[in-house]
Amino acid sequence: MRASKEHKQWLKERDEAIYSFDIEKFKAFYRKWQKRGIYDDTPLPSDAVIEISMRKMCCGLANPREDKLAEARAWLSERGYSWTI
Repeated sequence: MRASKEHKQWLKERDEAIYSFDIEKFKAFYRKWQKRGIYDDTPLPSDAVIEISMRKMCCGLANPREDKLAEARAWLSERGYSWTI
């Protein structure tokens, strides 16, 4: 099955938001797609949780960029977090 244009756009923007490791960029991505009905009305967690989650999401991607994967793993390890969600 082929992914729709909207799904491809979501994947592209998701990866950009995750790889940025930028909390505000991730919030903007989430809110944009929340308005489109992709996400429910659940409020975003704290900035600290988003910061950790972006790196864990990077580790969980099917084909992550090696440089970002190494960066995410190092950041998580330095702070005592696992690489998994």
